[in-house]
Amino acid sequence: MTQPLKVIIADDEPLAISNLKAKLAVYSNLEIVDCFDNGDDTLRFLQTAPDIDVVFLDIQMPGVKGIDILQQTGKGSAMARPLFILVTAYEQFAFAAFEHFAFDYLLKPVSRQRLAQSLLDARTALDKQPEQPPMTPASKLAFKTGGATLLLDDIEILLIEAAGNYMCIYTLNETLVIRETMKDLLQRLPEQFVQVHRSTLLNLHHVRKLQPHNNDYQFVLSNGKLVNASRRYKLNWSGQLTALPQS
Repeated sequence: MTQPLKVIIADDEPLAISNLKAKLAVYSNLEIVDCFDNGDDTLRFLQTAPDIDVVFLDIQMPGVKGIDILQQTGKGSAMARPLFILVTAYEQFAFAAFEHFAFDYLLKPVSRQRLAQSLLDARTALDKQPEQPPMTPASKLAFKTGGATLLLDDIEILLIEAAGNYMCIYTLNETLVIRETMKDLLQRLPEQFVQVHRSTLLNLHHVRKLQPHNNDYQFVLSNGKLVNASRRYKLNWSGQLTALPQS
C-alpha cells in the first residue's frame, strides 16, 4: 500500500485552513500533520520535520512570508521534498514562487478539481523520486604540482577556483595549487564536479543549501563556506541536486 502523503497547512486565515482541511478530508491516503497561522512557526517546524511531503503555503502571513520560507528552506528543485503548493489570493506572486521552486500555485478560492489535480501531480512527482543511493567509496583523483603528483579522495575536495594561470583546490583541511586549465579539469573530473561560475568548479556532494543571492545564487557547503554561483551556469547543477544526498 502506498504511504499516505504527510501534509501541513500554513495560512493566517482560520477559515481558509478550515476550508482546505474539509476539501482534503475526502482523501484517505493523506495525513494532515499540523496547521500553522504564521510563517515563523511554519519555518521552525519544517527545519525539524524532514519527513513532510507537501506544504500548502499562504504567501501573506505574519512573521516570515511564504516566499521567504521557500528561500530559507534552501530548495534546489521544485521536485525536492517537501513539495510547496502556494495557496493565495494574489496572482502576481506566481512568478516569484516558481523562481524559488514552488511545485504548484493555487488561487483562492481553491476549486476541488484544481486541488485534486495538484495532489495527483504531487503524488506522481514523489513516487518518481529515486531511493537514496548508498554511499559510494571515495575514488582517488590525481593532480600534478611541481614535480610531484597529488592523490586526493574526491570527497575531500570542496571546490576548485581559477587564480590567474593556476587553479586552487580547496579541501576539507588545506588549499593546494596546481597548474591545469578549467577545460581540462571539466573533462576528467567526476560528474559531481560542475562549473557554477566562470572561475569556479564545485563538488555538489558538499552542497547543503542553495539560496538566492542578488540576481544569482549562492551555495552553502558542508563546512559553512559560501560560494557564489552565476545564473548563467544553472543548467550545470539544477538536474543533479535532487539526486544527491539532501541535508
